[in-house]
Amino acid sequence: MDNKIAEKYNEALKQISQQIDYIKVKGFPGLCGDLAEIQGNTENFTVWESSQENHRVESLNVTKSSEEIVFKLPFAGTMFTIKLLFHLHEPWMPPDMNFSDQHFFSYITPKILEEDVPSLNAWDYREEDIICQLLSQLLMVYKNYQLERIEEDDVLMFEYQSLIKNLQIGAGDIEVLICGQRASSMVVRLPLNLRDVPPVLVNNNPGLAVCILLITFHDNDGTFTPKLYMSRRVDNLIGGHRTLCLPSVPQGTCLSDYVERVMELLEERVRKSVQRFEIRKQFIAQVLCQFGCAVMEYDAERFYKIVLKFEWQDFHFLAFINLPVQFPTECPSVVLQSLYHLGTKEPVSQPIRDLKFNATWPSEAMVQKIRVAIIDNIASFQNMGKNNS
Repeated sequence: MDNKIAEKYNEALKQISQQIDYIKVKGFPGLCGDLAEIQGNTENFTVWESSQENHRVESLNVTKSSEEIVFKLPFAGTMFTIKLLFHLHEPWMPPDMNFSDQHFFSYITPKILEEDVPSLNAWDYREEDIICQLLSQLLMVYKNYQLERIEEDDVLMFEYQSLIKNLQIGAGDIEVLICGQRASSMVVRLPLNLRDVPPVLVNNNPGLAVCILLITFHDNDGTFTPKLYMSRRVDNLIGGHRTLCLPSVPQGTCLSDYVERVMELLEERVRKSVQRFEIRKQFIAQVLCQFGCAVMEYDAERFYKIVLKFEWQDFHFLAFINLPVQFPTECPSVVLQSLYHLGTKEPVSQPIRDLKFNATWPSEAMVQKIRVAIIDNIASFQNMGKNNS
């Protein structure tokens, strides 16, 4: 290969690389295009988050004159694979294409490509978003192809139309996959209102607030199995996916009714998260009010902890008050730590185990009980420090 041809190939590869980088930054098309499954599997839940190591792009084969790139795009609970073969000696030509769904490959006609995939006719390999345009258009054609096939299944057609009509979920928030003899599936992006959520509860979690409900249909009687996927931002907001239980699916359950129940469940969890935040805030405010100058430091963003410093008969110690995620349902923890005594090279500390607590008490009463518990434990804690130091 002479130098001019090599330079030409390298320039074409550089353009392709820049276009791939553009997709990685802007995100893949589809409801789950910017999400990668990485951890948190349980029977009903999986936590998804963006992953730089898993972009669903694989460079499979680089030859002297071409490069094949495989894009694996999540669609309705499966991966729809698009293979693009770029001819490096003719970079101005659109790539050859192949698909994992061979029925779809047979479905595509020149007319469909001309009308619904305009990027092929207007191919400009120098545009940084040209591959992104192509993938988005092909995925939309595939989505329309699946919607045409839904007419083969009366039950699935009814469920699809009910979602759009009864819950006002847009067609753009639903993906349907008809699998013939195998179980068909549907993905629904659930609307989630976070306007009343304090920004501090979500700002530390990058990415979008996304809830995806995957429905797998069995036979043709309308029975289905649900699975919920949540982005990291939503998962952390509601207190973790392991604390959330999907509603059961009794025989004969209508999908739109079930989706509505899941939406109500998520809205309730968001409401409770905001409520717990406000209760923690009130609790910390009460500690500041009742203990004043004794406060050393506290969590001024999420209000999970506060540290107090006390002196009693020349004995100086700290009190660490920590609020659990489920506070006020769960009791706060209070740990006393000596400023003088060391045990096994660590400061001597002792948790208060006899703390009186009731979730229905106002914050003022909770803090008063903590004050009493600290006073009642000072003498025994001081003696323990002397004995262990």
